[in-house]
Amino acid sequence: MYFTVIGVAFIGHELAHKFTAIRLGYWSEYRMWKEGLLMALLFAVASGGSIIFAAPGAVYFALRSPFQKMTKRHVGLIGLAGPLFNAAAFLVSAVLFMATGIFVFYFLMIANVFLGLFNMIPFGPLDGRKIRAWDQKAWIALTAFLAAGLLFAF
Repeated sequence: MYFTVIGVAFIGHELAHKFTAIRLGYWSEYRMWKEGLLMALLFAVASGGSIIFAAPGAVYFALRSPFQKMTKRHVGLIGLAGPLFNAAAFLVSAVLFMATGIFVFYFLMIANVFLGLFNMIPFGPLDGRKIRAWDQKAWIALTAFLAAGLLFAF
């Protein structure tokens, strides 16, 4: 069940990047990272399933023509799409969990808030770096929402 829940959070996050890039006129595709899949498996086995850290791949995007210009705003919006999906999925899962008490919604809530918050770290290839470079206020607002979500979940 855990892998299914994490898969839903991850796939939704990556599809949000892909569809936002396409909507903004970019070419976009998901590329699997085999080493990241192996790392996820090793973490899960070594921890008995209690630690799942996965980096199975990412969405890449590029200009479709030499007449296009990649803007900081577009890169920021594409970066924002993934964690924003996780924030929305967290919110829906929280409401469903409170309304029904079904624990799969609790796990969805936790997976989405962790994935979204982790991706808001403004470092390296993570979304937070792109978002913060584009709009500091958007980065602060979404990071604060996800951090509050984490506190709510626990």
